[in-house]
Amino acid sequence: MFNVRKQHVACVLLIILLFSLLSGCSSKQEEKPGAQVPDTTKPLAEPTKIDIRWGTITAGGAWQVIGSAMLEDIKKANKNITGSILPSTTSGNVVGVHKGEFEVGFSLTDTTAQAWQGEGYFKDLGQIRNIRNLGALYPQATHIVVWADSNINSIEDLKGKRVSPGAKGLSCDLQSQRLLKLYGLSYDDMSVQFLSFQDADQQMIDRHLDALLYVTVPFPFASVINVSSQRPIRLLPIPADKIAELEKFPGVESYTLPGGLYQGVDYAVEGIAVRAHIIVREDFPEDVAYSMVKTIAENFESYPGVLKAMSYARLEDMAKDTGIPMHPGAERYYRERGWIK
Repeated sequence: MFNVRKQHVACVLLIILLFSLLSGCSSKQEEKPGAQVPDTTKPLAEPTKIDIRWGTITAGGAWQVIGSAMLEDIKKANKNITGSILPSTTSGNVVGVHKGEFEVGFSLTDTTAQAWQGEGYFKDLGQIRNIRNLGALYPQATHIVVWADSNINSIEDLKGKRVSPGAKGLSCDLQSQRLLKLYGLSYDDMSVQFLSFQDADQQMIDRHLDALLYVTVPFPFASVINVSSQRPIRLLPIPADKIAELEKFPGVESYTLPGGLYQGVDYAVEGIAVRAHIIVREDFPEDVAYSMVKTIAENFESYPGVLKAMSYARLEDMAKDTGIPMHPGAERYYRERGWIK
């Protein structure tokens, strides 16, 4: 009897010992070599503090309006971000971001494409490859404005006339030169004045200009509204064969401007468009890029009330391919939203 009890106790002790050994082995297997237990006592990384210089456009341009609204929303939502908008041009914004003179800038897909390839205005600088896309916005379309009673009825009729494509270095300037070249024309064949949109409007109203070569501008465009409120205007279309030629350039697409945007212009106008987008340098802080696009997306529905052109932009188009790499911070947000797979 004593031996039976002794054997029973021994078995129980053996089971306990085996259980302890197995538990120890299991615990050791879970502790993989090199594995580190997260230190929950460490504070989260502080948001990057940054003062943003945001390159927009010359006086009277849409980018000043929408840039101000977006930056104010960003600063309200992110106390670590301060900054202001600065007047510039499309190509000036690209160069400014490239050189670190601007942290953020607006650009257009055609201008960005030229910078990436080191062509046209950017030829002397070479290929600019340190810029990244932050988000795409709205299309900018063709507005070649003449008075309704003008004898200018086609692009060819601009020869010898007084015209303005806006300020030098804008997409309007670039596309105007491309368009005229298709007709065997250049700025040398007419009297060209490079003016701010506001100054060009006034010169047109005062009869010092015969046409406005706004080949790629947002719509409805305040400048055209201003001019059309003084006297009846017409908008010249670009013929289909010329549109096909212009579409061969990166960042350019065919686009039909809807009728009813301007007084007396109740017809659709065939032309081209490029897309406005926001650029930063490749070394722009990732957390700031993420916060900026998140804030813009969360306030997107309010922007048509600030700039009518934003009515023609879709929220998910922020993730649209603009021909240059997307900034990682922006890409992370767009992937979270499912706009990039």
